[in-house]
Amino acid sequence: MAETVLKVEGLSKQYRLGQIGLSTLRDDVDGLVSRLFGKNDRIGRERAGGANETFYALKDVSFDIERGSAVALVGRNGAGKSTLLKIISRITAPTEGRVRYKGRVASLLEVGTGFNQHLTGRENIYLNGAIMGLTREQITKRLDEIIAFSEVEQFIDTPVKRYSSGMYVKLGFAVAAHLDPDILICDEVLAVGDTRFQEKCIRKMGDLASEHTVIYVSHNMHTLRQLCTRALYLENGRLTYQGELEGAISRYAGAAARQEKTVDLDAMKHEGNMGKLARLRRLELPPDAPGEYPMYGEVRFQLGVHAYEQVRGLRLCALISRPGSGTLATSMSQPLFSSSPGADSLLDVSLPLGGLGPGEYDCTLWLCFIDPIGRMVSYDVVPNAFRFSTGQNLEANSGMLWNEKRHGLFRLPDMALEIKP
Repeated sequence: MAETVLKVEGLSKQYRLGQIGLSTLRDDVDGLVSRLFGKNDRIGRERAGGANETFYALKDVSFDIERGSAVALVGRNGAGKSTLLKIISRITAPTEGRVRYKGRVASLLEVGTGFNQHLTGRENIYLNGAIMGLTREQITKRLDEIIAFSEVEQFIDTPVKRYSSGMYVKLGFAVAAHLDPDILICDEVLAVGDTRFQEKCIRKMGDLASEHTVIYVSHNMHTLRQLCTRALYLENGRLTYQGELEGAISRYAGAAARQEKTVDLDAMKHEGNMGKLARLRRLELPPDAPGEYPMYGEVRFQLGVHAYEQVRGLRLCALISRPGSGTLATSMSQPLFSSSPGADSLLDVSLPLGGLGPGEYDCTLWLCFIDPIGRMVSYDVVPNAFRFSTGQNLEANSGMLWNEKRHGLFRLPDMALEIKP
């Protein structure tokens, strides 16, 4: 039976709204004297305005995490993820409930967390190790490995107040990951680092998860799939799901879909000086659009186009990419429509997903036509017009669960085989 290293029981965190603790010592003394002599406490009344209102950032959250697991903490902004991590990291105390650990906890929640601005990088390594309960000899044994991983050797004896945010992240992660924590907690702070270093950190966390425990927060589903197999899903401060990662991603994608059925393309940034002759104006997803589309499914939507001049033979292209990456695939329509000056057209679009693997994708919309020598002439381009997610489809995928780490991002058409006699 696997050992439980983190146990959270009935955790709640309540905050008060309004201005709290913003008075001066003189204001406090005046208020105390007013109350003692039964006078009107004007300052206290002003400070109390709205301060009696409360809200729960977390409410009755309970779960267990076992040793040797990599767990994703998933949820939309404001769901309570950072509050939960701060309580687990002992940065803030819960209002109700308790957290029990086995072993040391290392966390990387914000740029510069745990660093003394006036100490050098080397001195901060020793400081963080001491906070985690390591002796100076134990830290010294790991020092060269930490410095090499951080890639800040040249500046290791420089006060960290002169570091860039990327250097902070590199050193912070190197310290947290190499001081032998039993539980490593990492928030989205890795997004500050460059892509190569992020991949390096994911590999390191994967190595740690084989014997220790990693809790990771990110809105990048591709990264979560690389590292984690299980997940916790938070919604409005409550734990609404714990289990397989794909289940949490489905709920995350569903929450996004519920909130954004209509996209005002006219208000979005259009690439370059596009949209002068014809312009993409509005995108409407159907009311029953799923939160997650299956592999080999299709995304259906309506698209509003306005023509300022006479246009002929326009095509619509959809460029599919992973968030923050280059184009992975392109779908193109036939030259199906023309329009006269001032006319508005409404297009019914079906975007086939083919063998696009499970994950989160951005779709750039492109109005164009192809000239006689094969060049694509742009009329309008809306980068990242909308985002969608794809999920597993066992029936259409030969009964197989698609694994991005093993199989890649896209399943090609099946090969033809011929058995020779």
